[in-house]
Amino acid sequence: MKFILNMSLKELKTRTSRSRYRPVKFLNIDSREVKKLSKEDLLVLCHLTRAASYFDTINLKLENHHNMEFLEFLNEEIQKGNKKAELTKRLFMSQKSMFSPDALGNQTKLVKNLEQTDGLGYFPEDLTESEFHSILNKMLDNGQIEEIKKILNQRSIVVRDGELLKAIDFVSAFDEFRSVAKELRLAKEHSTDKKFNEYLELQAQAFETPDPKLDAKADKVWATLDKCKFEFTVSRECYQEKLTKTIYENKVLYDRLQMAGITVYAKDSLGARVGIVNKNGTKLLKKLKGLIDISAKYMPYKDEYEQFEEHDDIPQTAVDVDLISLTGDEGAYRASLVLAQNLPNDDKPSLEIGGGRRNVYHRQVRFGVNKKLYKNLIADDQFKFFNPDADHWAVICHENTHSLGPKAHSTLGKYSSIMEEFKADMGMYAFLNEFVQAGVFSDEQSKEIIVSSLSGDFLKGKPDLSQAHRVRSVMILNRLFSAGGIILQPDGKIRFDFDKVKETTRKMMAEVVRIQIDKSPAKAKEYIDKWFVWSNELQAVATLINKFSKKLNGYLIMPLADMMIQSDFEKMIDEKLK
Repeated sequence: MKFILNMSLKELKTRTSRSRYRPVKFLNIDSREVKKLSKEDLLVLCHLTRAASYFDTINLKLENHHNMEFLEFLNEEIQKGNKKAELTKRLFMSQKSMFSPDALGNQTKLVKNLEQTDGLGYFPEDLTESEFHSILNKMLDNGQIEEIKKILNQRSIVVRDGELLKAIDFVSAFDEFRSVAKELRLAKEHSTDKKFNEYLELQAQAFETPDPKLDAKADKVWATLDKCKFEFTVSRECYQEKLTKTIYENKVLYDRLQMAGITVYAKDSLGARVGIVNKNGTKLLKKLKGLIDISAKYMPYKDEYEQFEEHDDIPQTAVDVDLISLTGDEGAYRASLVLAQNLPNDDKPSLEIGGGRRNVYHRQVRFGVNKKLYKNLIADDQFKFFNPDADHWAVICHENTHSLGPKAHSTLGKYSSIMEEFKADMGMYAFLNEFVQAGVFSDEQSKEIIVSSLSGDFLKGKPDLSQAHRVRSVMILNRLFSAGGIILQPDGKIRFDFDKVKETTRKMMAEVVRIQIDKSPAKAKEYIDKWFVWSNELQAVATLINKFSKKLNGYLIMPLADMMIQSDFEKMIDEKLK
């Protein structure tokens, strides 16, 4: 098709300027962490990085039917000297999409003559919500239960089959997975870690055969890797695709599917992470490991659902990682980057076969805090409690809480991700008194968590409902303003009432868990509508933030990854080690 670039040259230059386009730099060949590695270690990471690189192409295809065609168009225009195409490609490759929110909450649209569809690249581009539901009803009438299960599976694309639909497993749909498997086996040849090699082999097999059970076996081993020096993650999360989630709001269809024994799963976006496990950072995570047991003890309504309990057979591991590459959905910079992940999510089959979970924290992403901004944002006498390390402690509590509470992968439809992130954030604050009583944190450190984490929740502009993490930030801040947990002072700075924050977040935790237990999209919508409001207080703080931060978006700099994907990297290692 013919693409029409949406942004003027002036806007493109502004959006890619130094003040508005934030770089996040990963490891390079001279990084201290890399210099410690042997040649064999570097070759392991080289092949892992090459394996990860294929996820950029795979997820671009999943994200939009026209992404690869658009990239080809941009490359052709750049060859002609088109400056607009050059700058558009910079944005496209950093946000991994033609459509992306920026830090102000606005949607950046790189192409004028296209609109993003709810089904993304997973479903036929012209498939509407009403037609989708109608076809599923027809297939239920026909008794095509097994095919519907495949259509509503996390790991399939869906195509038309006459007047009906059929599913194609990711592994069958994308030849790139065979290349991923090949690189994982090459990494094995240089690795002496038996457990890590077992994981790589299982993951390679999962990329060669369209069988979700193979993914489950790989994820189960991945969740146990608590002593490995390398990190290789295949991330599968269902935040982006919306068409499947509409089924939860069609009660008649949803009930029919339930009666037929069909679980509705939204589609996974795919990404990959490669890094080196940081020993000191991981030591802190192990020191704070008991937090999850304390939180589990005090979770509300815990008798109404199966609560996660860590034991030898079902572990909860955690590692702090120095990053080499993030690719696919994992590396998409859309207003921000994720600081950490707790995987697998509730909807993944590894949890059904007794697999545990793994938290991975991104060191390079959490660096570079704008202290000048927070100095001007936080009340003078409370700025002493601002501590970037405490924000990391809060993120640890957040990720732990994803493992707790009812399993609610998509039961609230398009509101599921928002409510799950809201619940996870409550895990930062609701049990702080218990953490202090247990001696995990001091009272001062609990105040540092509140100040450092909540002050980071304030945004530059109102997000839309597609941005789950940012929507929950707005909801939390509004609720705390209304309860007096946060006060906007006459001088424009914010003040925290620590007791009210803890008291109110305890209530908020109970509210969100109740909604998840009840599995009611209508209740979730009502709750979100009540608190997702761009209030005068939020606008006042946003105005202040924008004085000290002009950032709209960002991009990744991955120098070591760029070297490793070159065909002569092995020769470069030999020259470097001479």
